[in-house]
Amino acid sequence: MRRLLFILIPLLFAAPSFAQQPTPSATPTPTNPPEDKTCGLPKEGTIVANVIYTLKANCTQTGALEIKTDATPNVRLTINGKGHTIYNSTYVNEHGETYLYNFLVVSDDGVDGDYNLDNSPSPNVKVIIKDVTFDGKSQKFRRHPRLHEDGHSYLGGYGSGILTDGPLTMENVTFTQGNGVWVRARGTATLKNVLFKDSYTNSRGFSLGSTGAALHVTNTGKATLHNAVLRDIGRTVISIENGGKLTTTGCLSFIRVWSHKVHHGGLYSGMGTWSDKSSGACQGKIGNGGQAVVSYSPQFLDPDCGMPVRGYIEGTVVYTLTRDCVCVAALTITAGARVTINANGFRIVGCSNGVIIHIGNAHLTIDNAIIEGVRLRNFGGIYTLRDSTVKDAYRTPIINFGWAYLSNSIFEDNQGYGDGEGKSYYAHGYFRSGRALFRDLIFRNNVPRNDEIEAYTSGSSTAIYLCGDNILDGAIPTAAAPFFKAVAGGGIFGCPGPGPSPTPAPVKVVCLPGQVEQPAKRSLGAIGVILYVEKCPLTVEIWEILPNSQGQFALAVSQSQIEAASEGLVACSANGRAAVRVGMTEPVRQIMAYSKTYKAPSERGGGARDILISVGPTFEQKVHHLVIDHALDGTVMGAVDTRPDGPPCEGADAASLQSAAGRASSLRTAPAPPPQPTPIPVAAPVTAQPAREDGSIVHVVQPGDTLWAIGVAYDVHPYRIISLNQLEEILMAGGFIVPGQELLIRRAS
Repeated sequence: MRRLLFILIPLLFAAPSFAQQPTPSATPTPTNPPEDKTCGLPKEGTIVANVIYTLKANCTQTGALEIKTDATPNVRLTINGKGHTIYNSTYVNEHGETYLYNFLVVSDDGVDGDYNLDNSPSPNVKVIIKDVTFDGKSQKFRRHPRLHEDGHSYLGGYGSGILTDGPLTMENVTFTQGNGVWVRARGTATLKNVLFKDSYTNSRGFSLGSTGAALHVTNTGKATLHNAVLRDIGRTVISIENGGKLTTTGCLSFIRVWSHKVHHGGLYSGMGTWSDKSSGACQGKIGNGGQAVVSYSPQFLDPDCGMPVRGYIEGTVVYTLTRDCVCVAALTITAGARVTINANGFRIVGCSNGVIIHIGNAHLTIDNAIIEGVRLRNFGGIYTLRDSTVKDAYRTPIINFGWAYLSNSIFEDNQGYGDGEGKSYYAHGYFRSGRALFRDLIFRNNVPRNDEIEAYTSGSSTAIYLCGDNILDGAIPTAAAPFFKAVAGGGIFGCPGPGPSPTPAPVKVVCLPGQVEQPAKRSLGAIGVILYVEKCPLTVEIWEILPNSQGQFALAVSQSQIEAASEGLVACSANGRAAVRVGMTEPVRQIMAYSKTYKAPSERGGGARDILISVGPTFEQKVHHLVIDHALDGTVMGAVDTRPDGPPCEGADAASLQSAAGRASSLRTAPAPPPQPTPIPVAAPVTAQPAREDGSIVHVVQPGDTLWAIGVAYDVHPYRIISLNQLEEILMAGGFIVPGQELLIRRAS
């Protein structure tokens, strides 16, 4: 018995120790990657559990932080930056290209967190980031592989710094020195007090369905910007895919950007929606301690040649060259800018044949220049080239995604690039635009690449309009031997007409005895301000615009005067800046002759005559002309600008004027009173018309309506209305919308 007790006692004392040993089947609890002891943030790795990181210093990651949502469907990540900066490391791929790792990827694929599949977002994975700066070192973000339906992966477009497919909240954050998409929101993203600055999006940044823009809202994303500044961003600022939604509240500023059109046609059909409820531009501090407004000046040559040679150009400015500008580097004409370069015959020479001048939703005019080794890319803006030579450029000197007006210029010794890009000019319909007017151009000694053509236009809505004589090595293009080519919906056309085809037949005004003046007025166009006054006899009034946006009465001419006058001047304002004629001046006649819709009075019959209303010159030294058929209330046949030109009355035949005055002295209105600033009559606000049964909205134009006022009434940008209704050619030629015309505002749902 004693022996048995000695055996049992050791076993009893050993039992507790035996129970504490781990079982072989137990699974270790997953843990987050270790924090860097210096800065307080993991250098890379996969987040698998709720965690709050508070930065103690600036951090440099060695790879991306990831949340794999199928493996970890419920997790909350919070990063409190405490005012510090997060950098990331670069790597060189198998092709020798340098890329920057993503900062954060919330992925929907647990096998490889870099895969970016287009399935539903993960609402239970939440990310909160505040009080921090992300610095991209100007490197391209790592590209996300995507999956084909057959399961094979391929590299998609350029990557993004932060990719999330669940709720994302960011506050007091600055993004700087990026190259690609800074934030790609596939779920719900709320960004408060944020600054995007000094960044660049990739070469396909204007395509909605691609990977461009500093902020990219995907087809499943819903994003809100509250107090945001986007400054010095190359290419697209914000893109929204079809199905995505963006709301902007608080202050909102686009400063020195290529395009402040948040959504646009892009390469892909359909656009997301942007609801802009912002209150105005931002001031003071923004983001992680940054400034909302920072002054900027482009770099000039030393010695100064008269124009910038590097950087951004903003505002309205005129540069006059005083010598050759040699070694021009990259220049960007930022959104909203209006830049004129009067070269005076001097050269603008690129530092290399890869130098590019970018036009971003802006206006650039170059006069009388010799442009050597410089390429120009027009991203949705307006480019005017006059009396110049373009030479020695490699890879096509002009690529146009907007509007281009090229006249009286020479293209020589330029080299095309690739299939179909031509030798001197190439257009693509990125903005449903890519249109150019060629007038009296000479092409010679340009070197082809793969296409034996001189100018190439490709894509829906692109076009080249041929005016005057355009010559290639001494030959004029013919149907049998063209040197302009259009494919994929593009077109080559004759010189555009100056306006829409006549709709109503001319009506001669007949005044009944005792008929009294009617108080109603209707506006005609916007060359100055022209008003029809509905009284008997019918009268047209011309008002001039002053710099303070006021108007001064200039001239009134009645239908009786028109009937009494022969060909020549009818009436002229006291200062010579407004005139009404029977017949056209020779410069206007030459331009109207190109219109396919215009018919001479002899062809119209019924005693028809042309009436010319002229106002100017403007600050651009242009005189605006309106051509009317037969009567003051007749059909508008076209609008024409002439330049250079003096006041409309300049050069009038004094004898004809005296004769006309004698014939119509009893009918002529009293001399215009001394100019007195008077408020301009303004048309009534546009009334929005309700949606139709199919969900479409169609606006029927009323007298006095303008595209801008219609856009305000429906909260739609006027460019959208122009695109939907294919009004580009009409407006390009100076035409107008007309009462009774139906404009599509929204397609059927």
